[in-house]
Amino acid sequence: MKRSLLLLLTVVLFSCQKQAPKKETTVDLAHSPKNTVDYVGTYKGILPCADCHGLETEITINENATFCIKTKYQGKGDKIFMQKGNFEWDKKGTTIILKGVTGGPNKYLVGKNTLTQLDIDGDKITGSSAEEYILSKQPLDTTRIESAANNNEATVDLNSRMATTTVIQKVNPAVGKYTLAETKWKLVSLNKEKITQTGKKIYFLQLSTKEPRFTAYAGCNNIAGNYVMPSSDTLDFSDVIMTRMACPDMTLEDKFGAMLVQVTHFKLNGATLTFFGEGKKILAKFEAVK
Repeated sequence: MKRSLLLLLTVVLFSCQKQAPKKETTVDLAHSPKNTVDYVGTYKGILPCADCHGLETEITINENATFCIKTKYQGKGDKIFMQKGNFEWDKKGTTIILKGVTGGPNKYLVGKNTLTQLDIDGDKITGSSAEEYILSKQPLDTTRIESAANNNEATVDLNSRMATTTVIQKVNPAVGKYTLAETKWKLVSLNKEKITQTGKKIYFLQLSTKEPRFTAYAGCNNIAGNYVMPSSDTLDFSDVIMTRMACPDMTLEDKFGAMLVQVTHFKLNGATLTFFGEGKKILAKFEAVK
């Protein structure tokens, strides 16, 4: 009798569990950070870095769904890497996704006055280091990393979309034995200071005619990027990328990078190439490698 009663209770319990209605997961978009949090602004912090002391990070989130992210590797010079683009929200309206940012995390959980960097899969990082991935919203009067330009150092623009879409001149404007593109140009002076070459590899700049690309070297890292010629005497460098070797002295390289992003005009006179900035300020001089 007891066994029959136990069996009956088990059947009834199983039937109740089976008939229990399933709970549907719903997303309350009306109360998501996208609609309730004042997320527009600039966020700063030092994120963990696998091969540096820390990654100084500044992200500006704009109301028109655009962003600007600036990063600087502590202990590896003063270069600031900058990228701009559009962002989108995830389906829950809790996380922004920086479009065009590849090779690393691009998802940030939005909180009240915070952005939390998520891992490559979009999951929150846990453990003792979890708080190290949080960026804090900044007051309006301190909404930027100190500009590398103010320190005469290099700001590396990682996209410069306007510049890279400019139509490149089909005809090389240089006349004579040496041309702006294809000629290998040796750096002889920078900011009116004579350059003393060290090592076996010369400090150079070389532009390609097959594609809007350039390569360069200034003592430590290999440098490359895009260039455009809006007119016959104007020049603009963009999408500058560099290898990340840490060398004893990267002062010249940093100044060279800063010079590239300031170039607006050039002049070719025989075997001499001169770069100018705003106000026709002489930035650098090169000599053709014969």
